[in-house]
Amino acid sequence: MSDLSVDPTLQPALTIRPVEESTGADTIAPRALPLQSLPALSVDLRDALSGDVEPARERPDLEVRGVIGEGGMGRVLLARQHSLSRDVAVKTAKRDATQSSRDAILVEGSITGQLEHPAIVPVHALGLDPSGWPAMVMKRVEGVAWDGLIADPSNPGWEGWEGDPGDRLPGHLQILTSVCNALHFAHSKGVVHRDIKPANVLIGRFGDVYVADWGVAARLDGQRSQLCGTPAYMAPEMVTGEPVDPRTDVYLLGATLHVLLTGKPRHPGATVTESLLHARSSPPFGYPKEVPEELAALANRACHVDPSMRPPTAQAFRDELKGYTRHRDARALGAQAIKRVTELEGLSALPSPDDEQRRRIERLLLEARFGLEQALTQWADNAPARAALDQVEAILERRRQRALELEREAKERDPATGAAWRTVGMALMAVLSTGAAVTTFFVTGEPTPLQLIAFPAVVFGLVCVGSLVLRERLLDTRFNRQVFSCLVISMGLMVFGRVVGLFVHVDPPAHFVRDSFVTAGVMAVCAVAMLRWTAIISVLFAITGTLCMIYPAVSLQLFTGTTVITMVLATITSWLVQRSLSRKKA
Repeated sequence: MSDLSVDPTLQPALTIRPVEESTGADTIAPRALPLQSLPALSVDLRDALSGDVEPARERPDLEVRGVIGEGGMGRVLLARQHSLSRDVAVKTAKRDATQSSRDAILVEGSITGQLEHPAIVPVHALGLDPSGWPAMVMKRVEGVAWDGLIADPSNPGWEGWEGDPGDRLPGHLQILTSVCNALHFAHSKGVVHRDIKPANVLIGRFGDVYVADWGVAARLDGQRSQLCGTPAYMAPEMVTGEPVDPRTDVYLLGATLHVLLTGKPRHPGATVTESLLHARSSPPFGYPKEVPEELAALANRACHVDPSMRPPTAQAFRDELKGYTRHRDARALGAQAIKRVTELEGLSALPSPDDEQRRRIERLLLEARFGLEQALTQWADNAPARAALDQVEAILERRRQRALELEREAKERDPATGAAWRTVGMALMAVLSTGAAVTTFFVTGEPTPLQLIAFPAVVFGLVCVGSLVLRERLLDTRFNRQVFSCLVISMGLMVFGRVVGLFVHVDPPAHFVRDSFVTAGVMAVCAVAMLRWTAIISVLFAITGTLCMIYPAVSLQLFTGTTVITMVLATITSWLVQRSLSRKKA
């Protein structure tokens, strides 16, 4: 809360009191107590009031020492009570005061004396001085009026209260809570204050709060009321003369809260008439965004033109203040976490965060989630914190989904998955290749086109059947499917080329040259994309194709021999790779 100062030109200091006395229907006490029923007080007010210097015959118990404050028709004096060796405050009328003003002091004393509450100034005695002048003896409150603290955030009277000069709102709410307690007690006794404002609240030196000036208090009897109070704070029914009830004081509490939040009166106006007209209409106020939303809503509801729309009692108003105070720490904790969520959203939107940014994201996730969960533990209905936590959960869910995708992708590309079955497959291919190599020793002359087709076609068929039978193990990942695809493409091209040879005459050595270079090319692609060790197979078949062109007479033996060697080499290499990958996972 920044420094608050009330603009005196916008807050009429005038307190309006009844000009004509009522019949007593709207006060807790009669118009004035019978003089013969009032005790004589041992106090001499003559020196303080008229300047007389004639000494009293005997020293009075209450000796006036000075003036604490004064208004239009009355004053509050500082007196020493010798019998109890203490200072007290004595409220009395000025010498030129009207009879109604003198009677008002007696009525106020009677009302205040019946309201014994820690937050209401105690009345020690009510009576007449030796000259018959009214006097109300009260506790002397050492401190300042609340409006003095509002005007000066650095006032020494702030000692012991929450907050600091840069934010006095917590302390103000503590004081306002005490005022609510006093009013709730008064309402339980059938009394409405009708003039609640910071100037009528006294703040003691030791954290004590007192609601003072009960001079215009009214009894709860449903009767129409006279115009009285302070225009800058008045409820509409006070202006129109409608009956007052506890909700009238609730309005005054809301108007006081308004001053605490804005530093301005609820009913601005250069004149009393302007303030009264504004009080009568009581429009809602548009608070700036820096004002806490809960307090802004409470002030507007308490100052609603329709009493039924206000909090029904001072206690209800107080409970909402306490609710805000309880939520304040949760709100502050949530606000800090929400800042982290905002930063988190920005970093999470980056397409490729670097290592430092990723570490920052992880840290923000932990801090934001912890802060928001703590804020919601303290206040489950903290809507901004709940929304921010939903954001965090959404970010976490996106990260979980992304992690699952990466995990699936890693599994799809993991050469360890299905490595054992690939080794078995390589071993079977090696056995078939060895069998084919043996048969070549029984081939005399050039092989026929059907003989050229037979071996690759049988192997190709076995590979296809085996893949169908063991597809859940051999084809369960992208890596294995890609390896299988290279093998199928290589053998499929081999079979296709030899089938074409049935219709177009191609010399057998040409078949072996072509198949050697096709296999070399496919294995080279496999080496670049998946298995590096297949580069050796690519080189061997490239050499074999070259030799087949140089020595076509032995091209069959060269091709089948290379096939056996590469299959045996592939089986051994696959087994070694499988063992290495298994050790790494372990």
